Amino acid sequence: MKLKSALLLCLMAAAVLAVGGAWRSLHRTGAPALPEEIAARFAGREESAAYYLRDDEGRVAVYEGRRGREKLAVTAIETANLRLTDRTLLRRGIPVTDADELLRLLEDLGS
Repeated sequence: MKLKSALLLCLMAAAVLAVGGAWRSLHRTGAPALPEEIAARFAGREESAAYYLRDDEGRVAVYEGRRGREKLAVTAIETANLRLTDRTLLRRGIPVTDADELLRLLEDLGS
């Protein structure tokens, strides 16, 4: 009987630890680090950006001009459905040089 009780306690403790680890992994705080090759793709483009893509209350929004001060549109693309890398880029703001690139990025994010 003592062995069964000890085994049951060990299993319960392992289950609690597993659930706690899973919960923490799903609800991490702070911005994750971007892979350098992805961050480098958009680095240094802020000055020449005609548009910016950003997260706006859970949706991808298009902003105009340097550093995206004026909001032009909010798309139907939900940021929660995007990859972690894309969500991180959108939090920082993605500089877009022209309308063609803007359409390509929106198509990529929406698919």
